[in-house]
Amino acid sequence: MKKKSVLIYGEFSGYGKSLAQGFRELGYDSEVFSFNGDGFKKINSGLNLKGSNKLLKLISIIKLLPELLKYKNILIMNPAFFNMKFLGPFILTLFKITRKNIILLCCGDDVEFIRQGKNGNIQNWPYYDINLPSKNHYSKPSDLFVNYLVATFSNKLIPAMYDYHKAWSLSKYSRKLTETIPLACDGKVKTIKKKNFNDEKIIIMHGINREDFKGTKKIKKALLEIEKKYKSEVEIIMPEKLPLSEYLSLMDNVDISIDQTKCNSYGMNAVYSMLAGHIVLAPANQNFRNDLNIEKCPIISIDNDENHIFNAIEKIILNKNSIQKIKEDTQKYAIEIHSPRIVASKIDHYLL
Repeated sequence: MKKKSVLIYGEFSGYGKSLAQGFRELGYDSEVFSFNGDGFKKINSGLNLKGSNKLLKLISIIKLLPELLKYKNILIMNPAFFNMKFLGPFILTLFKITRKNIILLCCGDDVEFIRQGKNGNIQNWPYYDINLPSKNHYSKPSDLFVNYLVATFSNKLIPAMYDYHKAWSLSKYSRKLTETIPLACDGKVKTIKKKNFNDEKIIIMHGINREDFKGTKKIKKALLEIEKKYKSEVEIIMPEKLPLSEYLSLMDNVDISIDQTKCNSYGMNAVYSMLAGHIVLAPANQNFRNDLNIEKCPIISIDNDENHIFNAIEKIILNKNSIQKIKEDTQKYAIEIHSPRIVASKIDHYLL
């Protein structure tokens, strides 16, 4: 029997390389095709475009076509990876006429997520109180065309979290939508050190990236008040736009990580933190729990409100004896839900 082959087309925060690892653990051929390593995060793994300008990158992608066409299953990270810049519609059409099994992984901003958010159909939509990055963010004719092409050519749409499941369930492509399959994360499972918080400070971290989108202003306000009230008991670190490898190296001594406030679920940074043995604060609300049929979740749910965030952190500080147990429960949860092999095995049901 021929071994399955899976190409992940695009990269978001290590999700792509984690999926590829999961499929390889299942015994499949799998690789990630990444355009720029997801920007400043510099996630360089798998197949990458070479060249310092657009022309050289176009030549690079043309040279890579035979390699890309070796794979039977094409998992698209986001429709935007097939934009006009790098022959997107041509390559997508090539995948279709060579009878590849095309699957869209619904994650990140896209036409449907922006459209349904504008229409008020997504609770806790991150843009509800801020301007979009541009006036026509994911609403230009070229965006609509690429979205139509990708969604039409895809056999299945697999959302990575409730927020995207909701958006695509309201689209005209909803018949292709599967259940939500959580993010895969290949973060290192670290030994959770026992600390004496009577002598050691509680270290709290919030990674800064897309401040308005992730509710950082409210988080900062809450942390400022925590620092004022519990200065002798806490240490606060807020790394900003670091490459993924540097960001992960900061995690070793952290006790509490605050992911974001303006969504229903949580992102990859939260999963890396869970695997590192942190207590994690993120929305992880009832919409998220119902979507994944999760009854008990150790993530501490927060709203986009500085007082709510402050109270959640203060409760942990006042109950230091519970920190170790919450850390252990959180890490166990992440291993059970987000391990690459477990996530890949769920997606496997839709592969050829």
